[in-house]
Amino acid sequence: MSYKRKRIKAGKVIDNIDYHTIRNSSTKRPRKENQNPTPGPQAKSNERRAYEKLYYVISANFHADDHYLTCTYGKEMEEPKPEEAKKYLSKYLDKLRGLWKQAGAVLKYIAVTEHKKGRIHHHILINSIGLSVKHIKKFWQWGFMKIQTFVGEPEDCERLASYFIKESNNTFNTKERVHGLRWTSSKNLIHPVPEIKTVHASSWREEPKPIKGYYIAFVIRGFTENNYPYRHYRMIKIPDKEDQITFRGG
Repeated sequence: MSYKRKRIKAGKVIDNIDYHTIRNSSTKRPRKENQNPTPGPQAKSNERRAYEKLYYVISANFHADDHYLTCTYGKEMEEPKPEEAKKYLSKYLDKLRGLWKQAGAVLKYIAVTEHKKGRIHHHILINSIGLSVKHIKKFWQWGFMKIQTFVGEPEDCERLASYFIKESNNTFNTKERVHGLRWTSSKNLIHPVPEIKTVHASSWREEPKPIKGYYIAFVIRGFTENNYPYRHYRMIKIPDKEDQITFRGG
């Protein structure tokens, strides 16, 4: 007997998903009886996959002190149509790309545009190269920009990925969507690829053990879409000593 193990490494995170399939099944892990499907299961499944993909991309490419931008359009100007907003966003990113190149660096970004709730606006995550906020703001000439610091911890990646997907839901399935996908990004991003292997054992340990230098953040148990059992657990890298700040009393 055997089961499958999918491992995805992205930044500080390693996700392990152990699961049985039709070919890799075990009487020790019996299949669950078929149940009636819930309303809109495919849509929920697609949204979940989109969230997971974005989460891994954010985790693999962005770090503490990167920048999270919210770009809005001024009320003094007529609200741009989606195609116009797409051009403004592209022009702004081109300016940043040139600025990063002047500094001997390469711009990385992920952007989501939303226009069903309030005026059209853009959410952008970019890598920091130590430039001041004024350099980042000066090229956005069509309204107001809010800049926040991205902390870069796994839970921050979760929150931002969830928020980006939530924002994209409002426009992704409409004719007026700005981008062909839920988000647009630079082509230089790392896209983590899962490693899948067959484990020759009838079942997995009830309690997983982390690899050296990591701790287990959570363990989730459930059933696959084909009603076979699975276990998903996340390991997070323990911070190095140089990453920890120690305060001493004076």
